[in-house]
Amino acid sequence: MTDTEQKPILCVGITPCVQRTLQFKRLELGEVNRAHAVTISAGGKACTTAHVLQALGERPVVTGFIGGNTGGLVETYLRQRGITCDFITSTGPTRICSTVLDETSGTVTELVEEAPLPTGEDWHNFDTRLMESLVNCGMVTINGALPPKAPDYIYANIAQKAVTLGVPLLIDSQRTPLLNTLAYQPLLIKLNRRELAETCGGDLANDDTAMIHAARDLVARGAQWALVTHGPHAAWLVGAEELWCFQPPRIKARNPVGAGDSTTAGVAYALRRGQTMTDATRFGLACGAADALTLVPGDVHPEVARRLLAEVEIERVK
Repeated sequence: MTDTEQKPILCVGITPCVQRTLQFKRLELGEVNRAHAVTISAGGKACTTAHVLQALGERPVVTGFIGGNTGGLVETYLRQRGITCDFITSTGPTRICSTVLDETSGTVTELVEEAPLPTGEDWHNFDTRLMESLVNCGMVTINGALPPKAPDYIYANIAQKAVTLGVPLLIDSQRTPLLNTLAYQPLLIKLNRRELAETCGGDLANDDTAMIHAARDLVARGAQWALVTHGPHAAWLVGAEELWCFQPPRIKARNPVGAGDSTTAGVAYALRRGQTMTDATRFGLACGAADALTLVPGDVHPEVARRLLAEVEIERVK
């Protein structure tokens, strides 16, 4: 491996969380429901991405803001799994998010708590440490949305620093914080269809032509590649001169929460090993499917992902 490939992948996620996964035989709204099992893990998109990278054999470093006893739970969970943490400690306690699984209907409901807004001092400390972190990494992923009222330039600031240092950048976000990074030509931006619609406007749920046009607009504005996912449905990879359609493996998902973050991790892992963007996307989608088969977000088994890789269908459209 080259020196760059030996450096860790930095996973940036401003708002990690304590993730509670609650299992119910049957969930009845308006009634008292008792979970027969509760699983606690570290959540948030960057934590899940780092968890998968670690399972694949990478040495990720995860950064963002944590606080209070809940922040301690997040850091302990990650460190116990060999994941390096470089969090900024803030005054606000780390949020708690819950996933509710109804085993009778098969429905999955997410209850998402908004993260506290870091203080000006918190942002300053984060920015100060960021340059050192970027110097020591071989790739960076930016994962998730910013907390309400956070400055829209935060991700652009990271992107600018990454470009200055020649560090490849993958971004899984949306709206203005994502749009502000495009001038720095991130290697890959990743959104699902809903996020793409919220970023570019329009009803893209069932209109492939409009979806492709919106993704191409983001590429024209600076992104080298745009990956648009849609759960178990077709994913599209859009480049300046290329257009590819992928069908993820057909599986019966147990818990799809975190599958998108596992896709990001798989893409990053494969790119670091010199694979093309199309082959990396195939592996990423296999990792996403492997994640959806598990109970806990990020608990991907590499052998399952590699088995599912053969089931990812790919077609060049242009």
